[in-house]
Amino acid sequence: MTPENLKTDFDEIFKGVIIPFFKELGFKRKTQHFARQTNDITQCCNVQKSQWNSYHDSLSFTFNLGFYNEAIRTLSWGQEIPTDFPKTTDCFIQDRLGTYSHKHDNWYELSKRIDRNKVAERVKSDLENYLMPLFDDYKSLSDLKQFSERNTGFLLSPYGQIVFLMMTGQIEKGKQFIKEQYKIALTPQTTTQTINYPDGRSEVKTSKPYINQSYVDNIERLAKQYDIGL
Repeated sequence: MTPENLKTDFDEIFKGVIIPFFKELGFKRKTQHFARQTNDITQCCNVQKSQWNSYHDSLSFTFNLGFYNEAIRTLSWGQEIPTDFPKTTDCFIQDRLGTYSHKHDNWYELSKRIDRNKVAERVKSDLENYLMPLFDDYKSLSDLKQFSERNTGFLLSPYGQIVFLMMTGQIEKGKQFIKEQYKIALTPQTTTQTINYPDGRSEVKTSKPYINQSYVDNIERLAKQYDIGL
C-alpha cells in the first residue's frame, strides 16, 4: 500500500460518505470542518487525521464534535472573538464520536490489511446511528443542559462551564462551581518536564510551586460578572 493509495482511500471515504452525510443534514463545510446553526447554538464536527500517520503503512482518523455559542465564548474569555465559521476547538463543549459509538476513543484505520469498503461502512453506520441522533437531540442551550447532566466525559473548560451553568439557570451549581475553582486557582501548582539527552540519559525537572495568576484573574472576573462573592 503506497501513501498515494492510502490518501486516495481516505479521500474517497471523505467525499463518498462523510461529505454527503453532513450535506444531507444541512451542515456547511470548510475543508474538513462542518458546522450547522440550530437555535442558539452551532453544532460542529471535524475529521481529524492522526499526527502519527506514516501514510506508508496506515492512516488513522477520528471525529471530533462540539457545541458552540458566541455569548458563552465571549463571556468565558472576557473579550469578543468573532468567527464566521466555528470549529470544534471553539466550542464550549467538546467530545469525540467514539465516546458514543464505542464507549471510548475510537480511530478508523486504513491500511493494506483492512478493506477500505468495510471502513467506509463502519464510518457511515457510526455517523448515522450515533452522531445524527446526538445532533437531533441537542439543538439548543436548553437541550444541552440535559446533555451535561447525562454526560460527564466531555471536555468543558472551567470558564465555559461557569458561563454555561449561569446561562441555563443553574445558579446554585454555578455559584458552588466558581467557588471550587477559585480555591483550585489559589492553590500553588507544580509542573514536571522530562528532558531526554542524546546519550540516553533522561532527567525529570519539577518547577517551583506557583499560582497561575491568569486563572485567578479570570475566575475573579466571572465572579464579578455574576455578582458571586468568593
